[in-house]
Amino acid sequence: MIQTTALWKSVACLAILVRLLMCLAGVNNGSWPCSRERLVYSSQSFHSRIVVEGVQLRYRGTDPIVLQHPCGNSFVGGISPAIYLGEKVFLSFDGFESSLLPMTIPTHLATAPALVSAAVFVQETLIILAINGKVFIYFYKPSQSWKQTKGINSPVTEITNTICCYAPSDPNCDDISSFVLAYDEDNLIPDSHIFYSEDGGYTFQTLPMSPLLEGTLVNVYNFVSLSRLGILVSKPEANVTTAHFVYNLIYNIYSHQGTPFDIDGNEELMVTIPPGLRGFIMLWTKNDLVFSFNSGLTLEPISVLPTEKYVKYSLPKYEKGICNVAVTSNEVAALTKNNKLFYGTLDIVSTKMVLIGERNSSGSTTHGEVLMFDTIGMLTIVNPVPSNESGFYNFHKCTINVQDRLMNVRPHLQPCPVEILSGDFHNKMYYIDMKKVLYFNITFVPKPGTGAFPYVTVSNPHVLGFQAKLLQDGYTYDGNTKYRLQITALQQQFTGIAEQGFQDDLFHKKLSTLTVDIYNKGIFCIDMHPLTALIAMDCPPTKHIRPFKNITMCSKGLFHEAKLQNDFHYIIHRDIYDPIFLGRKHLDQDDLNVSYPYKMLGCPILWYYDSPWLPVLELWEDDKFVEYVSADFVLFEIYGMHNYDYLLTASEAKCISQPQNWNTVLKMQPFPNPNTAWNRISYKNCKVPNEEGPLVSASLKYQVLNFNEENRIIFSQYNGIYVFKVIVVDTIYSYCELSTFVSVYVLGALPESQINPVGMLIGILILILGSILMGYFFPKLLHLRKNVEMKSL
Repeated sequence: MIQTTALWKSVACLAILVRLLMCLAGVNNGSWPCSRERLVYSSQSFHSRIVVEGVQLRYRGTDPIVLQHPCGNSFVGGISPAIYLGEKVFLSFDGFESSLLPMTIPTHLATAPALVSAAVFVQETLIILAINGKVFIYFYKPSQSWKQTKGINSPVTEITNTICCYAPSDPNCDDISSFVLAYDEDNLIPDSHIFYSEDGGYTFQTLPMSPLLEGTLVNVYNFVSLSRLGILVSKPEANVTTAHFVYNLIYNIYSHQGTPFDIDGNEELMVTIPPGLRGFIMLWTKNDLVFSFNSGLTLEPISVLPTEKYVKYSLPKYEKGICNVAVTSNEVAALTKNNKLFYGTLDIVSTKMVLIGERNSSGSTTHGEVLMFDTIGMLTIVNPVPSNESGFYNFHKCTINVQDRLMNVRPHLQPCPVEILSGDFHNKMYYIDMKKVLYFNITFVPKPGTGAFPYVTVSNPHVLGFQAKLLQDGYTYDGNTKYRLQITALQQQFTGIAEQGFQDDLFHKKLSTLTVDIYNKGIFCIDMHPLTALIAMDCPPTKHIRPFKNITMCSKGLFHEAKLQNDFHYIIHRDIYDPIFLGRKHLDQDDLNVSYPYKMLGCPILWYYDSPWLPVLELWEDDKFVEYVSADFVLFEIYGMHNYDYLLTASEAKCISQPQNWNTVLKMQPFPNPNTAWNRISYKNCKVPNEEGPLVSASLKYQVLNFNEENRIIFSQYNGIYVFKVIVVDTIYSYCELSTFVSVYVLGALPESQINPVGMLIGILILILGSILMGYFFPKLLHLRKNVEMKSL
């Protein structure tokens, strides 16, 4: 019996009830095995005089679909927005639990018919739609408004994106959700235009295409958990059309391709990526439903478990084939044109489905019906029903408790072989920085006699490796054996297991999911979902470096902090700075008046000019001290001062290849910028062999510093403030672009003498020579004088 629910307003209840009963007479879709069936309506659908403005949207596809925002936990009540695409388009924020007006677009943006070919949710506030070959943003929060995107200069029919739900406020997660692809399908690759957006769809840029690609463009996806873009390409061969995925690492550089599979070129191909970033992807036409657990590298058809009511091993085909598919991170349901409903759970080992219900022969097919999952194990068939009283649409909903339906399947299905599978890492995001590891513990309790055991998978084995150990860990209250699965996750490059060519590079950040599931657990394990975490091989957002300060000007009383804070200025002489950081001297320029940035630098370190200096760096994370940085780093004076030098030469630093220096790295840039010229990507360690740059100048100053090495900064005879930017360039110390600023006040240098040292030296030599001559001739003159005086006597 159909139940009715309503959102009542202060209206005449009797009149509404009469109209409701008249309405129900025409919407009894009957005969689905519903656990709960109802017509959802609002009172305003009976008497509202609201007139829809703009052009009504209509879905271009053959069969209607519902798209749900995957991050239900991010919304009030755990109910995510959903958009119904069919003869009418509806956007619901309560799971279609109230009457809705069809969506429209302003007439100045589109003309009738406004055909929607694709739609995707982006982040938590907007939806992007392809309408009549153009791309528009619809802001459903905080205000309802439309805007056309920028940067797309050719027709677009498809839009794809991936939403990260593990930690929506995390910078990496936000970058994933903000990346959107737009393109026109069914064009030859040379004629295709793919556009990408990194700001949530506001602006797009053209994605370069490799000239080596051949075939017809079908779809493009951002396979986040594989850290690659995937392009689905089709090619006609003889009487068959085959398709395969190709994957690129850096936009137009394609690394490898997936296994080819046959497709029917005359059928509409639908592609669905289940949420969770596990690398799952599902492709279907009315005749086929195939599934991949590795981002399309291999695909397998989904088979059916035969039962008393459905004895076949495959889904219905042709005029009885698939018309609608709904998926979650762990479940899949399919509705067929001959009114059969199938259900299955996604499994890396084998994904199978089973018939859980069908419409009785008395029920008529309703074209507008679609599938959607409300929660785990609760499936709803939704169908919009127009109101006879207004422009609103009500919704007929048939909710099916999947667990109850599976209990009625004959012969009985394999029971769930596990009682407990739990871990506190599920649905969370973690970081692994360079050479670091993560530890996870999972509690696992199998049912006695089932032989069930857990297995661990990663979506991107090129970057993430793991070690797992299963240990017995006591017993439950029921006496069943309890196990603890210990997992150590680390970068694949440092496992010592994978071959060199299998590993991705260390320079760029990568992502992978790690999942723990039960091997061949069967369809019955609805509530025993896999445990998945998203792991980023990247810089943890809170990791940074700080300069260690032991003695400062303020601690010694040479300066008061109040004086530095009160717009303190100092002068840099024109002879000791170069504005383009190349160390040029004798420039025709003025002295530089510098305002000291106290908020950024604090009080300067106090240092005696005649002592070699090395900045000591501290590594911090989550406002906690981690360690002193023992990695290679470089520095430059931010105002271009160059009256300092380095202690060691290349030979003294034990270089075996030519070391880099600031002049060489700056000259490599078209627009020299010391902030970006020398970093962990461009750094080359001179202490490892380098065929491109052998050591040719052993006397060249070595400009790389390290806490554990002897190189130091040597200051000239100068009293004043230096402000250095320190940049960690060690490639394998951290994924972070670690940098900080440190100020040093150098003192103790006596003023340089204004006397010419060469003239002084000559004068001293003349004085010495004169003294020697006087010492030699003066006695002789005295003796001669005495002789003369004696002769005169």
